[in-house]
Amino acid sequence: MDQLGSTADALAAAHGGAVVVPRPDLWVLPLGGRDVLSYLHAVSSQYTAELGEGAAAEALLLSPKGKVEFAFRLAVLPDGVLLDTEAEAAAALAERLARFVFRYDVAVGAPGPGALSVLGPDAAAAAMAAGLPTPPAEHGHAAVAHPGLAVHRGPLGLDLVGPAAAAGLAALDAAGVAGAPAELWELIRIERGLPRWGRELTDDVIAEEAGLLGTHVHLEKGCYPGQETVARVHNLGQVQRRLAGVRFDGKELPPARTELTSEDGRRAGQVRSGVHHPELGPIALAYVRRTVTPGQLVHAGEVRGRVVELPFPTVQRPARASA
Repeated sequence: MDQLGSTADALAAAHGGAVVVPRPDLWVLPLGGRDVLSYLHAVSSQYTAELGEGAAAEALLLSPKGKVEFAFRLAVLPDGVLLDTEAEAAAALAERLARFVFRYDVAVGAPGPGALSVLGPDAAAAAMAAGLPTPPAEHGHAAVAHPGLAVHRGPLGLDLVGPAAAAGLAALDAAGVAGAPAELWELIRIERGLPRWGRELTDDVIAEEAGLLGTHVHLEKGCYPGQETVARVHNLGQVQRRLAGVRFDGKELPPARTELTSEDGRRAGQVRSGVHHPELGPIALAYVRRTVTPGQLVHAGEVRGRVVELPFPTVQRPARASA
């Protein structure tokens, strides 16, 4: 596969065209058995009991106190359900799901790699040109192809997950879609303000702080671990902190978990993920206190930055040709 020659070229393709990136950070976990959807309904934050083939959803497993323990996405395939989740979390998620099966007829498979993303506004057109299935535009549906492939439409483009994803890479290459390193996905993720398990989604965070109520939580559903906290916080209408962006001065990027302080020395938040952006310089996702406003100056040690609302504003440039 032809590779775009620079981060700036790859970013331009992701903003104005289509580019393929490998996803070693994303692993898949197959589930089978006649009760798999009712089981996920019982243990997760999402309403899955009545989903049919081709349906897709995002969900959380929460602690009894409503803290995020796992985040995953699911697609209903003809022969079961295919989850995808952070590679670092996949084995622990599989163990957690297998531990609480009890009376349900559910088989938890072995997690493993098998994912790639097509980033950019032309991602669906690129997939169609490659002869790949594409999901409908409306939320809650995946394109599924038996055996073992689900294509999800997300805020950054398309994600191909499952054992057949490698064949999708060959098809995209044959269709002339250029590639880029996996690091491009992390850069775009931070630019768009999307929380990631192990970074922004950790066991000290509740769903509303991360902005996940509209995507990962079914607010009309009850009786799952952590539901009381979700309902209480939602009904109160506010949380003590929120996910925001920070754009730093100069070239230094503070490491994850660096504390943020305001100009008068008060605690303002904490950095969670950062990247050197070719257009914006050093930027980060951070949890900031409710009283911190967009445009406010903050300090991460000796580095000064300014809080911005997500997503980060960027300059849209035309995609360049492959190198």
